[in-house]
Amino acid sequence: MGIFEQALLVSIFVTIAFIDSHTFQTHIFRPIVVGPIVGLIMGDTATGFAVGVSIELMFLAVIFVGTATPPDPTISTAIATAIAILGGGGTELAVATALPVSFIGQIATTFQNSLINVYFMHRVDNAVSKMNRGAIIRNNTIYPMLMNILLYGVPTFLAVYFGADFVANIIESIPEKIISGLAVGGGMIGAVGFALLLSTIKSKKMWPFFIIGFFFASYLHVNMIGIALLAVACCAIYYYFGSKEINE
Repeated sequence: MGIFEQALLVSIFVTIAFIDSHTFQTHIFRPIVVGPIVGLIMGDTATGFAVGVSIELMFLAVIFVGTATPPDPTISTAIATAIAILGGGGTELAVATALPVSFIGQIATTFQNSLINVYFMHRVDNAVSKMNRGAIIRNNTIYPMLMNILLYGVPTFLAVYFGADFVANIIESIPEKIISGLAVGGGMIGAVGFALLLSTIKSKKMWPFFIIGFFFASYLHVNMIGIALLAVACCAIYYYFGSKEINE
């Protein structure tokens, strides 16, 4: 598969992922899904998994609150994964790329929510006043969804297709300290996001399980799949040996 076909498929998937985020929300737009799928398209699924997991941790507790639009993880993961694979880099390179790219998605989302969607909603109001069912459907679903092609699909295609060699040359010229610094910054974002997530769990009875997971990950160097299996085992033990209400 050539670079044109790869860029086209990645851009199509990104567009579908954004449509899903606005409609059914099956969560194919999350980095942990985007990374492996883009990796499969680009011919390096292992890197896709690694990048998806790393960026998922970065955006784990990032949520849309009110009118505040957070940096976008979907387009960030797609472009970062593709560039990392084409540039021969690893997760550090992807994380360093994901941070600035996420702000591109943030700008596009802000533009979409504040201008494009408002425009179509006014058209829906006008269609409702005229009892025009077809216009309501088109302006409330079809037209706004097609805008995802321009806002997210086209930039993704251009970044993957035209930016591959260019980005590879830039990456080679970037000092290692900068790459490492951005990777550390991304790791800190992940740590803060995970800390915010843990702060929502108020029951002290659950903290021993987190300590067990930390011990296995930090001191025994068990990978994420092993930690997930350990979590399943802990849940089973908790259930079968007399579980009670978590928040008493």
